Amino acid sequence: MSALPSHLELVQGVVLPKPVGADPVLDFLNTRSDFAGRGPARSEWLTSYEAFVIWNGYVGLLSDASVFRLIEQAAVKPKDAAHRFDATLEFRADLYDVLTDAGAGGSFDAVARAVERATARRRLTAVPAVGLGLGAGWDLPEDLGLPLDQLALLAAGLLTGASRDHVRLCPGDACGWLFLDPRGRRRWCSMSTCGNRSKVRAHAARTR
Repeated sequence: MSALPSHLELVQGVVLPKPVGADPVLDFLNTRSDFAGRGPARSEWLTSYEAFVIWNGYVGLLSDASVFRLIEQAAVKPKDAAHRFDATLEFRADLYDVLTDAGAGGSFDAVARAVERATARRRLTAVPAVGLGLGAGWDLPEDLGLPLDQLALLAAGLLTGASRDHVRLCPGDACGWLFLDPRGRRRWCSMSTCGNRSKVRAHAARTR
C-alpha cells in the first residue's frame, strides 16, 4: 500500500484527515474538501456511520469504549444508523453554509433545530463535588444520535462564543477547509498541503 498524503491518517482501517482546524467542529467540517454546493465532494472521508463514529474517537469526542458500542449498535440497527448518517451530512453542509455565507438563513434555521433537539436530549447528572455534597454535569444518552448531538452542542458554543470571529477559510485551490486564526497570522489550513502547493505554483510562475 502506498504511503498516505501528509494530511491523512489511517485510523482503525478508515482513512481520515488529520485535525488542523484548532476546533473539533471545524475539523468535522473538514472531513470533506471543496464545498462547491451540496453535490459530490472532491474528497469525502465520512463514508459511513461507522467512519463518522471512528472520526469522533480519533478527535477525542468519544472514548474507545463508546466507539465500540456505537458501532455495535449500528450493526444491529443499520437503517437507523443510515438515517443518522444522512442527518449528519446535512448538518455538516448546513453548518458550513452558516460559517461561510452571511445569507444562509435557511441553513441557520436547520442548524438551530439540530441544536434544539440535542439540547432537549441532555440530562443533568450528579457528579462528586470537590468540596461538600454533589455537583452536576450534562450528559447525553449513548445511542446512535450521540455523535451528532455532541457536535450540534459544540457548534452552538462556537457560533455564540468569541472564537466565531476567528474562523478563517483556506484559500487553497479546491480546499475549502476552515480553521481558527485568533492571532491573525495564519493563512493556510496546513503549510504541508495548501501552503506548499501555493509555493510551488508561485515558484513555477517566476521561473517561466
